[in-house]
Amino acid sequence: MLDLPDRILIHAARTDNLDLLNSVIYAQPPVAYDINHADGLGNTALHYACENVSVNVLDPILEEQVDVDAQNRIEGNAPLHVACHIANEEARNWLVGELLEAGASTQTRNRAGLRPVDLVVGDKATSPLGKQLIDMLTMSQAEANLDADDIAYGTCALVCPYTDDADGAGDGPSDEE
Repeated sequence: MLDLPDRILIHAARTDNLDLLNSVIYAQPPVAYDINHADGLGNTALHYACENVSVNVLDPILEEQVDVDAQNRIEGNAPLHVACHIANEEARNWLVGELLEAGASTQTRNRAGLRPVDLVVGDKATSPLGKQLIDMLTMSQAEANLDADDIAYGTCALVCPYTDDADGAGDGPSDEE
């Protein structure tokens, strides 16, 4: 069973009520609460903030020690899956951008084995904002896959294929080619 502060956080996320959210986070005297506490369905305040496009409470929730990849019990959806289901493309892209910036994984699979990007199909995938969303998710995954071995440090000489010199100078193919 949820404690009262946890129920208030979930209700604040569902209704986009910043004052209610702040009444728990900044309570005086402080009250014990769990920003990652899940209801009976396994949804956290972050799941509900995404589902309801709660623009006022999303950032304060993300500023907490929130698990951005928490999966709910029924479908195994993380908040990023929930955000990819949003019909309004501008709201969806904003939510996804916020979650990616907060470190959400693009590789979390739900119970159906789907990653968030797999939910962007049909008209969602072919519109300009849909393509932008797919690019965001793909770039985020590419960045997550980079490690120190993929990054060159120091200086190196650029070699132009049209010259023999290491500085890359040259005016194009020589007559000898």
